[in-house]
Amino acid sequence: MRLWNNIVMYAPRSPDYYALPDTEHCIFRLMHKYADSQAWNLYWLSQPQTDLIPLHRSDWHAHYQSFSGAQTRAFYEALDTAVLNKMSLATIMSRPPREAIRLLRAAKLDNTRLYAMLGGEEWRSLMLGRLFLAERLNVTRPPQEEAGQVVMADFILHRYARLGSHDYKHAKRPA
Repeated sequence: MRLWNNIVMYAPRSPDYYALPDTEHCIFRLMHKYADSQAWNLYWLSQPQTDLIPLHRSDWHAHYQSFSGAQTRAFYEALDTAVLNKMSLATIMSRPPREAIRLLRAAKLDNTRLYAMLGGEEWRSLMLGRLFLAERLNVTRPPQEEAGQVVMADFILHRYARLGSHDYKHAKRPA
């Protein structure tokens, strides 16, 4: 699992990787400067076109949609708003993806102004889809050993180890 400032990071990289060229004070540099992990997680879940910026540095304008002032205020208010049993959206954004999916499904996002601004239930669906992607990206795979031209997978190497022995290594499977 990728951690940034001791919080699970959903995006494949930290916000400075997505920083806009020739822009000194972009949202990505500010989130990185202030180490705002929960805001970065919520932003990455809410703005899927962000993934295209590093691939298209020369025409980043086509892929970046900035928030208006009202949306920015609603974004940061949403992080501090209780959406599930006194749990704030920021708290949910600091959980591992699988747990965040469970919590986000039950969360009352309509308690936030951002909910209406970003499309209501479509926004929730978008975030859930991106959380499933984050879960897939966060899977840690054991290193594979090479023997000549053949790659032997971990499950083959440990197939005959007794359950509970030190040789047995349980690997988490993707969702």
